Amino acid sequence: MLLVEPLLENYPQLPAAVEAGAKRVALADNLAVGGTTISKGVMGEAVRYAHEHQVTLDVVIAPRGGHSPYDDVEIKMMEADLLEAQQLGVDGAIFGALTLQHQLDQEALSPLIAAAGGMTLTFSTAFDQIRPQDRGVAIDWLAGQGFDHVLSTGLANEDRLEDWTMTKRLTDSVGLTLVPAGVTANEVKQIADQLGTNLFYGKKVLSL
Repeated sequence: MLLVEPLLENYPQLPAAVEAGAKRVALADNLAVGGTTISKGVMGEAVRYAHEHQVTLDVVIAPRGGHSPYDDVEIKMMEADLLEAQQLGVDGAIFGALTLQHQLDQEALSPLIAAAGGMTLTFSTAFDQIRPQDRGVAIDWLAGQGFDHVLSTGLANEDRLEDWTMTKRLTDSVGLTLVPAGVTANEVKQIADQLGTNLFYGKKVLSL
């Protein structure tokens, strides 16, 4: 079965996505600026609704739009949001943090990983900002820290399929799952066949 996990903007879109057949959903606020963390109230109600319908719920954890690096205050905000998500029963968290040199910000990521204990961990599309020659080391570290998935839209202005193929070799070697992001419904079947993957991340609900 091919699944597209839709990224929804806040709670109002959740019931429609579930009715359309979504088995996994991700929630974020302010998608126009890249997605920020939903409120505690929205999170709690979304968990209740998703679990009543046997749907897995992921939440994006980001204190603002735009790229990292995040400062110490922003990391504390993210840590608090992750602890809330864990307590409310959210299934998975999607986040990322890089340095100015586009390397994994391990110092920032470590407390976030600890705060998310018990949840599925997905590294955000910030991964695409890591230079290809540095991705192997990054993926090894993410695997060692308990991440499950890596989101990627593929390198801009490059052959996305080739980039995904190279990244998938790396993720497969350490037991992580590459989740292609930003794929249209028309592209899913072809890319799934070529990559040998069945989970995608986007805006359209699709289950085949």
